[in-house]
Order: sequence, then C-alpha cells, then structure tokens
Amino acid sequence: MLQIEIISSDNEDDLVEKVNYFLSKIDECLLKEIKYSSFCFENEIIFTVLIIYLIR
Repeated sequence: MLQIEIISSDNEDDLVEKVNYFLSKIDECLLKEIKYSSFCFENEIIFTVLIIYLIR
C-alpha cells in the first residue's frame, strides 16, 4: 500500500531537518518518490515536501 507524507515549513533549514528525521524512520527501500516545491503566500515563502512510500 502506498502512503504519503506532506511536510511544510516557512524555513528551508527547518524543512530539511524535518524531512531527514522522517526519512530516518522509514526503510529507504520503501521510498518511492520525493517532490519539493516552494511558493509565496501572503509575502511569505512556504517550502513543502511530498514523500511517497510503501507500507507493509
């Protein structure tokens, strides 16, 4: 079964820390895809990562 995790932050360094923490909790062979995006919302930049992975 596929599962997704969406992680967002207004600070890119914080986002990296959160994503690395999440990835350390799953088996890397279960990882399917990672998508990164950023967008501006009300003069604030938001960074988002979508992680698609398998669960057993």
